[in-house]
Amino acid sequence: MKKHLFLCSAMLSFAAWSNLAQAQISQGGFPLSMQKELQIGNTSVHSFANPDWQTYLEQRKKQAPEQQFSSPLPVGIHVATDLSFPGSGQLITQPDGTRIWRTTILIEGAPAIGFLFDRFQLPKGVKLFLTNANKRQVAGAFDASNNPASGKFAIDAVQGGKIFVEMNIDPAVDLDKIELHINNLLVFHRAIEHLSQFISPVDALDNQLNGSSSVCSINAICPQGTNYANSRKATIQTIDMSPGGGACSGTLINNTGNSTANCTPYIITATHCQGSGSLANTDFDQMLVRFNFERPDCAGLIGTNAVSMTGVNVLSRANYDDSWEVDEINGDFMVYGLRQAIPASYGAILAGWNRNSSITTTVTAPKKFIGFHHPHGDNKKLTTSQSVQSQSWPSGSPSVSGNRWFQWISEGYLAPGSSGSGLFDGDGRLIGIASVASITENVEDSCFFNRNGDEVYAMDIIWYDKLSHAWEYSVDGTADNRRVKPWLDPANTGVTTLDPVTSACEPLQTTAINTISSELDANITVFPNPSYDGNVRLQYNLKAAVDLKIVVLDVSGRAVYNSSGKLAGSGVKTLDLSNIPNGMYIIKISDSAGYTSKKVIIGK
Repeated sequence: MKKHLFLCSAMLSFAAWSNLAQAQISQGGFPLSMQKELQIGNTSVHSFANPDWQTYLEQRKKQAPEQQFSSPLPVGIHVATDLSFPGSGQLITQPDGTRIWRTTILIEGAPAIGFLFDRFQLPKGVKLFLTNANKRQVAGAFDASNNPASGKFAIDAVQGGKIFVEMNIDPAVDLDKIELHINNLLVFHRAIEHLSQFISPVDALDNQLNGSSSVCSINAICPQGTNYANSRKATIQTIDMSPGGGACSGTLINNTGNSTANCTPYIITATHCQGSGSLANTDFDQMLVRFNFERPDCAGLIGTNAVSMTGVNVLSRANYDDSWEVDEINGDFMVYGLRQAIPASYGAILAGWNRNSSITTTVTAPKKFIGFHHPHGDNKKLTTSQSVQSQSWPSGSPSVSGNRWFQWISEGYLAPGSSGSGLFDGDGRLIGIASVASITENVEDSCFFNRNGDEVYAMDIIWYDKLSHAWEYSVDGTADNRRVKPWLDPANTGVTTLDPVTSACEPLQTTAINTISSELDANITVFPNPSYDGNVRLQYNLKAAVDLKIVVLDVSGRAVYNSSGKLAGSGVKTLDLSNIPNGMYIIKISDSAGYTSKKVIIGK
């Protein structure tokens, strides 16, 4: 494949009948028509033609890769609509005075549909729900707490081409106070694999909801990322639902002004992830921020998770024009502010950072340079290497004071949709923002296909805009909205590194990445291996007695066994693993100074 250079630019709102999950901070619950099993006849059905996605993709292939990938990743095609309350649906009154308004959207063959509102104002006492055809997915309830100041709102993808829209209205509500107008639908074709759980059994083999990235991509939860869980949990996906928008990746990030009493979560991503150089917050009303969009197992056999929020404020960005070639991009950063606090249930982390322009560019395992991202809009993946290089962009020449970190990836691949994601140093701190990527001849041909056999990109070299470059960026002026420093160091401390915290700005128990202990590694053995009865013995003979922590991890990084050894010096400890499935496991033994890992096979 010819080598190309391009920007690697690149919702979930559901509550399943049997697997309830919240999105866009909705209130949960079920519409009255489902609660009371009401038979509501003569409901309006609004049918729309399904845009030709394959033709759209073919047209994009005619564009040069540089042009095609210098914008956010398209996830679907918009359909213009003019649907409003009450005229576009049926309004009925229940005996207790409660009113139910219903309408139906139909786009035959659509894998999923997202909803865009240019008027969204719901009085207290009104709840809005969206339900797919088989009623396995319920999005909502959305209510007055979701009302945006601008009136613009967006609801993430709902599975299938037939969607029921329902409002439940309390008796005391003045109907004239309800403003609801759907001016666009987004027919999703990417970034929707989390919806597979809502497909009817008869559609179980439907491949529309498969992940679309390379078959050689590595799921974020895999063992390669074990020591970097905080960085993984800080990585999010952004989807601009408005026409012309698309998907990118980004990082939740800590700042020096944060405390448990005053916690402000920011997102840092690439400026090219939003096509114009706009600083107007109304342009970001329909921006979805998706958390935990990842597989919970390394093999990808368990369904993808995701939760999301709607709307961000742009705080700072480098200038960008979507007509620019990639070598015209200087600064490539953008800082968002979330409009609501992140729910604790999301388990999100605000990443730490390192703004030093000169760092140790080669690290020794188990440390690594690692990135988490959403290639082709897919669930979260990882890429790693043991070294990076400081380069000047766009020349690509090595330079200690260069504005980019260059990484030749050794594990995993990136793709459009990975743009804006973070590069983390060996200690898990953010040092760069994904800007420009390329493909070399080293990529195996088989990696240029996804699970459906579609041809996709698998990029193995990338340039990240240095955080140090964005820090006091002055190409577009010195105003606060053109630099990173005012937002990440609002306390003006001058610190060069900052540790991660929880989404509530609470300290984490640990921020350091453990190092291998040569003492433990050399003086602990595991036998028998393989074990045919599930009993595994650790024999140890240490120089000094220490407290040991023992964790057995499966291939997804999930702990399946925990134990400890108090003041272990010399002896044998038996681990009873007879209750875990056959397979390969990692036994991690650690003390206060480091750890060692031992592989073991269970073959009962």
